[in-house]
Amino acid sequence: MNFLFILNTFYPNIGGVENATFEICKRLKKRGHNVYVLTTTKTNFYPNNKKLTYSEKIDGIQIVRVQYVLRIIDIPLRALYLAKKFQIDYVFITDFWGFIAIFLKKMFRIPFVYVLNGYNPICPRGILFHTQICRGFEVIKCLKQCRQFSVRFIITVIITRLLLREAKTSIAVSKAVRNAFISFFGKLPIKVLYYGIDSQKFQPLKIPSLIRQYNLTNSDKIILFFGRLIKERAVLEFLPHFNTLTKQIDCKLVIVGLGPKISEIKSKVTELHLGGKVIFTGILRNQRLVNIINLAHVVILPILFPEPYPLVILEAMACGKPIVSFELGGVKESLDDMKTGLLIPPNDWTQFTNKVHQLLRNEELRKSIGLAARRKVERDSNWSKFMDEFLKDIN
Repeated sequence: MNFLFILNTFYPNIGGVENATFEICKRLKKRGHNVYVLTTTKTNFYPNNKKLTYSEKIDGIQIVRVQYVLRIIDIPLRALYLAKKFQIDYVFITDFWGFIAIFLKKMFRIPFVYVLNGYNPICPRGILFHTQICRGFEVIKCLKQCRQFSVRFIITVIITRLLLREAKTSIAVSKAVRNAFISFFGKLPIKVLYYGIDSQKFQPLKIPSLIRQYNLTNSDKIILFFGRLIKERAVLEFLPHFNTLTKQIDCKLVIVGLGPKISEIKSKVTELHLGGKVIFTGILRNQRLVNIINLAHVVILPILFPEPYPLVILEAMACGKPIVSFELGGVKESLDDMKTGLLIPPNDWTQFTNKVHQLLRNEELRKSIGLAARRKVERDSNWSKFMDEFLKDIN
């Protein structure tokens, strides 16, 4: 089959959705399908600030990009051109550009699959979060409280309703996402299909040389956070608790990633005199990311919102690392408490810190949880399983 992916951003941009979509494209290509990607030149922490080219091939995937400022006009026109030129059999969409899929379906009878990666179509801020942790999906109340409610959001809701009705298959990346959409729109035939992880790439390794590279010692207990530094991943809120933790046990916090909160986090580190205890690496990817995960004793994901399905969880599990996270969203579906990770009641920072401390002190517990996490990923979270189910659903 010939697949056309219509996306706002795509690899080599950095992000969980970008990485997952790229994996799907590569695996479709390996199974003998032709894959074309229509996207924009928008950059999202693209390495080394390189400019994205308008046309290129990556791993046999043909990528066509349009100028971001002209996307409203160029993407529909390019989609029509590509659909006709390459006789597209199936369209894959994940976001606002789904309205083009409806047009292609009506004009050329091309079916499309709609993948729900998050809450943007049903939440003006895309996170089901305002000043407090969301404790449900009270839509009207949510919209009244959210300052970003807009005409654009109303249009998005209308388009999303059409997409869910017109899609041959609608797929949610977690039960949390599916339940949120059903709460908003009513009962819908949305299938849950979890993303996979490359367990050959993300795996336990012994890499002592990296300890010296990051100014660490063999005696350091390393807490790792990796991901986009946003308000809803509360690294900033964790820092005072980490400060207390350093007085109880010799440990360091390694922060991998960038984001809008990076300056504020660095300022807080200075304020708390944690300069020698917190290490910032910037963005790491591929083998460098795998290496730094393997250095960690504990991985933390202190989320304040029901994150849809964080791939960082799978990446840490595949490397055999114990994870401490708040019990929200897709995280609850990834981890089994005290078996493959530790789940903490939302916003309970005392218990969160105590569990991190417990893991740092208990090597046997770390190994037990890490081993179970690795086994679960190998059993349940492989891309072959995802692709089998995906192709079965759209045929």
